[in-house]
Amino acid sequence: MPKPYKLHSTRPLPPDAEIVDRDGTPHVRLKDRGKATLFRLTKEGRGYLRPSKRWYFDIRDAGGTVRRVKGFADLKATEQLAAESERKASRLRSGYTDPAEEHGRRPLAEHLKDYGAHLKAKADDPKHVRDTLARCSAMFTGCGFVFPLDADAGKAAEWLVARRRDGASVLLPAGIDSFRPCEAAVVLGVTSSAMNRSLKRHRLAATGNGKARRFPRATVEALAANSARGVGPATINHYVRALRGFFRWMVKAKRIGSNPLDALTLVNVAVDVRRTRRELTAPELRRLFDATRNSDWSFRGLTGPDRYMLYLVAAGTGFRAGALAGLTPGDFDLNTDAPTVTLSARLNKSGKLKVQPLPPDVAGALRTFLTGKPAGVAVWGGTWAADCRGAEMLRNDLDAAGITYAVEGPDGPEYADFHALRHSFLTLGGRSGIDLRTLQELAGHSDPILTARYSHRRLYDLTAAVNKLPNLVPAPTITDSEQLFLRLTGTEGGAAGDFGVVPGVVPGVVTGPIRLHRTAPEYTEGTVERSSGGSSEVLENMADGVDSHPSASSDTSAPARIRTLDPLIKSQLLYQLSYRGLCVIDTHH
Repeated sequence: MPKPYKLHSTRPLPPDAEIVDRDGTPHVRLKDRGKATLFRLTKEGRGYLRPSKRWYFDIRDAGGTVRRVKGFADLKATEQLAAESERKASRLRSGYTDPAEEHGRRPLAEHLKDYGAHLKAKADDPKHVRDTLARCSAMFTGCGFVFPLDADAGKAAEWLVARRRDGASVLLPAGIDSFRPCEAAVVLGVTSSAMNRSLKRHRLAATGNGKARRFPRATVEALAANSARGVGPATINHYVRALRGFFRWMVKAKRIGSNPLDALTLVNVAVDVRRTRRELTAPELRRLFDATRNSDWSFRGLTGPDRYMLYLVAAGTGFRAGALAGLTPGDFDLNTDAPTVTLSARLNKSGKLKVQPLPPDVAGALRTFLTGKPAGVAVWGGTWAADCRGAEMLRNDLDAAGITYAVEGPDGPEYADFHALRHSFLTLGGRSGIDLRTLQELAGHSDPILTARYSHRRLYDLTAAVNKLPNLVPAPTITDSEQLFLRLTGTEGGAAGDFGVVPGVVPGVVTGPIRLHRTAPEYTEGTVERSSGGSSEVLENMADGVDSHPSASSDTSAPARIRTLDPLIKSQLLYQLSYRGLCVIDTHH
């Protein structure tokens, strides 16, 4: 094991120094930090040797070069370091290497730069690469992580929790009613581009253009209140996923032995929903398409008919904005019985080639629209998708169609931005009876749970579903006495034990003769007398030549066991309900 030692520096001897002899060697007695200490004199006697505070040791590396290694102020700790260094050097000379040890001495900023190059080599979306690197860098700076060994899950969790808390709103200078864009950006502590995006997103008031651009005080106060609000759970999950991906790459590349932030977990986004998308119904889509097709203004080079076809294809395929912006006429195959559009792996988020069938009406509209378009030029190219301006474009067209951009939902406002067209595609597919597995394939999702989030179900959908269930309420129970009464319906003078029921004949069916009824008079009211001199009844209909309509017999003079049918009661169930008082039968109609 290498033997630790201290380095000595020569210092001038003070004029009044006290020289003493120790073990036959001259020393000088000096005060060091308030304590008398002996230092050995030089050979000439004009100075003294002052030892270093730390211990050092020499070690021969794997290449055979002897290097001086700085140890600790404690001798025992330095001896342990020297022994460990000697073992590592021996392993390296024997061919046993540990790459994580060398990478552990590199700053995290260098590793993050290499990770960005790795993501670009995979052809990841440039925006995804920028956001991932920015989130990791913000975490390292906020937590004070410099080297891989500094990473700690507890500190990272504390930093994320602090990001969710609301901060104090910025106090604006008093007496100023309007701000220039640069002044507002300085006061809020944000960039001018970020402030302009927030201004457009929330549609806050502003006046003038160019150098005359001014923000009212109320606008800047609203921006300040918005910036002071803590981030939502979805943003926290973006940070966690970015860090997970970075440290997983570090472990896979053997730059560290294990993931130090593996204990970080995702947050439940349902407890604080900041932005929810809604689907557009079929009538709303038709109104949007009609208004956009007849629009006379352009958005970043896209005319009204261009935007109409863009929205139509988005709602008919479920493609994302970036994928739609890269489609060319050659990607569409419309001259077959099953028209399709091919999405290249470069444009697909999953990185896989996808062939998507087109609805017949969408394919028919595309045949006319794509006629004469250059084959190799993007149909809906431009900067609208790269600059994330699709939501702004669609919102303007929604306003023109009279469709509300944001509606109140159970968890707050629900917005109809450009990605809502993908929600509309999957929701309309689900309502049309397409099963979840097929919807998953159409959407290109790896998990059906994600597809279910896109396919919305409202209360009227659930109501229509439960109305299809069979009737589960049991029929009313008929007691023995009620059954007996039902069997005696229409029977007069039945003897005990003989209810006048003919075997094989449904109770209530006439089995004996009844007296014929005369034709009722028409349009003229009259009365008819009972044969026994009882009360009279009103004749509702009388015709010429007919002056009477005897009623059915109700006395006891009729022959025994002769069934008569009450013409008003032709159903056993109606008779039973009338007997229970649940149904009133009008004898006059």
